[in-house]
Amino acid sequence: MSLNQDLPIPAKSDPKPKAFRADIQGLRAIAVGIVVLYHFWGHYLPGGFVGVDVFFVISGFLITSHLIAKPPQKLADVAQFWMRRVKRLIPASFLVIFTSVIAIWAFAPATVWQDWGLQAVAATFYFQNWFLALAKVDYLAEGDAPSPFQHFWSLSAEEQFYFFWPILIGLLIFAAMKFKLKAGTVALAGISAVFVLSFGYSLYATATEPGSAYFSTFTRVWEFAAGALVAALGTQVHAAKRDFASLIGAWGGLAAIGFSTVVFTGDMPFPGYIAAIPVFGTSLVLLCHSTHKYSPSILLNSKAFQFFGDNSYAIYLWHWPLLVLMPFMVDDFKWPQKIIALVVTLALAVLTQKLVEVRFRKFIDTSVVLSAPRFLVSGSLVLVLLSGAFYINTTRVIDNARDVDTALAEVEELVGEECFGASALSPDCTQQKTAATNYDVVAPAPIAAKTDKPVVYGDDCFASQETNFKERPVCSYGDGKIKVALVGNSHAAQWVPALEPLAEEYGWTLDTYVANRCAIMGETQEFDSKEKTEGCAELGDWVTGQIEKEEYDLVISSNRQSLPVSGYDMDNTDEPAQRAYEKVFQQWTGTGAEVAVIRDTSWPGESLENVPDCVAANRNDLDECTGAEEDWIPMDPQVDAVKSLDDPDVVQIDMNDQLCEDGRCYSVVGGIVAYWDHSHLSETYAESLSQTVESRLKKALDSKELFPAA
Repeated sequence: MSLNQDLPIPAKSDPKPKAFRADIQGLRAIAVGIVVLYHFWGHYLPGGFVGVDVFFVISGFLITSHLIAKPPQKLADVAQFWMRRVKRLIPASFLVIFTSVIAIWAFAPATVWQDWGLQAVAATFYFQNWFLALAKVDYLAEGDAPSPFQHFWSLSAEEQFYFFWPILIGLLIFAAMKFKLKAGTVALAGISAVFVLSFGYSLYATATEPGSAYFSTFTRVWEFAAGALVAALGTQVHAAKRDFASLIGAWGGLAAIGFSTVVFTGDMPFPGYIAAIPVFGTSLVLLCHSTHKYSPSILLNSKAFQFFGDNSYAIYLWHWPLLVLMPFMVDDFKWPQKIIALVVTLALAVLTQKLVEVRFRKFIDTSVVLSAPRFLVSGSLVLVLLSGAFYINTTRVIDNARDVDTALAEVEELVGEECFGASALSPDCTQQKTAATNYDVVAPAPIAAKTDKPVVYGDDCFASQETNFKERPVCSYGDGKIKVALVGNSHAAQWVPALEPLAEEYGWTLDTYVANRCAIMGETQEFDSKEKTEGCAELGDWVTGQIEKEEYDLVISSNRQSLPVSGYDMDNTDEPAQRAYEKVFQQWTGTGAEVAVIRDTSWPGESLENVPDCVAANRNDLDECTGAEEDWIPMDPQVDAVKSLDDPDVVQIDMNDQLCEDGRCYSVVGGIVAYWDHSHLSETYAESLSQTVESRLKKALDSKELFPAA
């Protein structure tokens, strides 16, 4: 988010500079306000994220106005421009990063240290947006808790813009002088070209890969360029006006921003064409610059708006780390605690603006020892060393925690064989609830549980969204004569640790046909891009073709229905999904195979961001990591299809009684951490269920051919 002060913000005793526009400070206040409210109470302001877009436009306008008025003529001018950015932005951002790292070490569980340490480095060097684009849009990273540095993505995009923009403007002005053209015309043409190219790419990337497109600098440059275009039109065009047309335009621009905040939602692909609404609205306010007595300046120029505008950068820096870290510091984080967090944010912002932003900038200007480059290098080095210590220490902790067998033996000795693992939920365990929720030791240790994934992840067995499901790897486990296919998305893949021992014992060849998120159901599902939607449907057809070709004896299917059937939403997708499964199950049994459906397992993600993080933070009260069965157990149209078909060759087994009891579902069962993220069973827990899966498959299928005697 762009909250920097590109034109000087005067102290109370200082006269306002001639170029100062109070309405822009008011716009900043609106932008930071809607972003903060969105982060704290997003259900009331679902489109508050557009505040970022408002800031991008403002920055493009202000910085381009400055560069056109005083264009860089040599590299030294560009370097001087960059150093001004360092003095304005870095002291406050380094303070927030440093404080956040210390707070993480003091309050956050060790399970997040490694990831958050890396993100601290990304924030320090302003490539946080690319870190998120490359690492955090993966489906398997959905369960990672947001870091205190996540909001630096917008600051990173802005600084990357500031890096190349003065060079571009300087080259455009130089070209105009070289060919004796009007500088304003050449600048306008060049900026227009950048706008068109970036906007076109934004439309394409948002349609094809919306997750990474959201964070990409290239999809956002057109928003800066929109403000730059207003600046390039000339000072006379966007000078203060009192006419009726400017009055209507200014209010219309604010209305466009307001409309976006209440109508837009996080489910919409962004920043595609819909981002043009808040971008155009902001540009219109800047262009109209209405000073009519009934114009928005009544609000924008008020003391309250000016106060929040002056402190907008610091407010933005502080509010997000407090929102992320305070839940680790207090027992409950509900609206009273959120009000306290907002008050603390405001207090820290005022202190930072007055004691760091202003004073540190003056200190760098006057100090003979600490220049801007020296501050940048020394500050970066301190933060990198601190973050590196995070990473190294966490790596050592993870290595020490990876001895799962020893931890399992310790847990079993602690709780007893009759209460170990899923046995904690059986009548034989006299401790029952206590054994299911509270332990001195758990296995794997929470920090290692995050990596306790089935072998299919390391073997790259998934058809991926990243390739639109065009690459379709098939992994095989066992080499027996009985052919078994495991089909579905990642909620099928989680059963490989339970099925692999059966393949070895009974002479199976277990082939996996698994995909990220795509449910293999013979029907189109609504992904966030057309390519993924079509690719998933084609993958389903291909899998059915493979089942026909390979003549499998048994097809085991399991899916999490996390996407609606095309043409429906999640509230009414059950029936069309059921019909699709009925059809595809009949196709599979038509090949001579039997079909066994494993009902989808309970889903902690309904209320927990990440199970290992929750366990690490609540070791003395694991009830905090449990959930109501009615909330955690998801709908499963596969099971409905099995019941509807009533075919002895199509059966289902339900394993949720190994995770839930008496209306409650658990994240840790009998001392074993049952999930490695917010959704998927850990390898350790899935493997511990192998004998139960075996007995239930035998009972449901009643097939001696599939389970020959040893």
